Amino acid sequence: MIKTINPEHQYIVKKSLLLFLFILLTCVKTHAQSQKDLSGLKSRVAENSRLFNTNINKAYFDLDGLIKESRKLKDSLSEMKLLERKCRYFYNKNQIDSLIIASERLQKVSGNYDSKYYGAMADVYLAEIYSVNKFYDKAIFHLNNAYTTLQQDKSESKKIFYAKANVLSSFANVYMDKNEPGNAVKKLKEEIRSGSELKDRNEFASFQYLNYSNISNAYMPYNVDSAYYFARKSIEIKPADISDDKSMINNYIVIGQYYEHRKDYEKAVKNFHKALKIGKRTGIELNINSIYTSLQEIYLRKNQKDSFNFYENKAKQYDLQMLQSKYNSLQEVISKDKEELNLSSDRTPLLLVILLVMVSGTFAFLFFRISKKNKAERLNADKEIPEPQMKRNLRETYKNLISFLENNDPGFMFAFESVFPEFSEKLLKINPDLQQSEIEFCALLKLKLTTKEIAKYTFIETRTVQNKKYRLRKKLEIPQQTDIYHWIDSI
Repeated sequence: MIKTINPEHQYIVKKSLLLFLFILLTCVKTHAQSQKDLSGLKSRVAENSRLFNTNINKAYFDLDGLIKESRKLKDSLSEMKLLERKCRYFYNKNQIDSLIIASERLQKVSGNYDSKYYGAMADVYLAEIYSVNKFYDKAIFHLNNAYTTLQQDKSESKKIFYAKANVLSSFANVYMDKNEPGNAVKKLKEEIRSGSELKDRNEFASFQYLNYSNISNAYMPYNVDSAYYFARKSIEIKPADISDDKSMINNYIVIGQYYEHRKDYEKAVKNFHKALKIGKRTGIELNINSIYTSLQEIYLRKNQKDSFNFYENKAKQYDLQMLQSKYNSLQEVISKDKEELNLSSDRTPLLLVILLVMVSGTFAFLFFRISKKNKAERLNADKEIPEPQMKRNLRETYKNLISFLENNDPGFMFAFESVFPEFSEKLLKINPDLQQSEIEFCALLKLKLTTKEIAKYTFIETRTVQNKKYRLRKKLEIPQQTDIYHWIDSI
């Protein structure tokens, strides 16, 4: 007997089949969209990495948004990459208190995803924090932990190789903080020897460019000739595709200190300002205060009071910022140490209390010195500045900048951009192809120097000055009927 299909059942089957197909298509579409979103995220993470190598300040502003997106898309690798990049930002900016929070976050997330590499990197940053606060045993503990973790990875990948190299560099940093440069040199020589594993010539050059820069810094306290040799060697082997970074800043600092030691102050100042220029462009502030200190000493010896005062104030401001950061980080370190040892507040080790009091006292003393000197300015910060006083301040600023020009001081642009911080950036937005020399010429116009004055300070003919003005008009598209000084002054 032939059974016929109930029309009602047939309808239900068709409806179920259509619903199944709809759900399947929706899943496929959702998956495709998710993959597209994931691909877009990875592309932006890579773009942020490239930007980080040229301007860490601009790259940093995008980090939190990218981290949030990576969590939403469950991209654990991108999340850890970005968290490590955040740690690197605070390290390069010498913001130790913020570095503690970022490195502990990286440590927690890497543990959740069982990532040996990023777990080791978190240990490296924690070691730097402990070392800066003079807890050297804790720093060594974290570095040994990082190296042991990396040894467990048997993949022999390049990533693990570079992570091990980072650990050796951090060991050297701890020895430098302990004032044991000889031991730092030994660790860095070990790292340099490990480079024999790299067979690609460009990769080998990139690796040793960094190592030679680091070892030059380690040699500086006791062997200036070796320090100079390795700084020069680092510059010589630097691959052309690598942007100037903290290693190049360090090279110029070492070379500047070498010439300062030889009392060749002109060459010393030029190299220090090369380092400052890279630091300003990239946003890296690591070791910048050693430049301010050296420039103070040089200008004191040369009896150039205006320049000496300028860098003395810069150094004090930076010291205050660093002490604030170290003070905050020391409190965090003590708190963390107490938790690990399960101690109550009244049983805090005496050494930790002494250290906290010392840093607090130093911070208070420096703050008092700076605040006393600038008390009048701060008291007037919320008041309307009388017009005669504003004019006096402008005249004083103008006088200080002119003194840099009169002394043919290469620090002129650094001083100028401290007064007009957005000037160069605004010009480059109008024409990104402007050369540095053209920006510096615009700075002279901003100060309303006449053609004859510009010729005098830059040692060129008045006709050359006029030609430069003409070329700038074309590059910046300044209308002929518009006064160039008025146009530049509006920037």
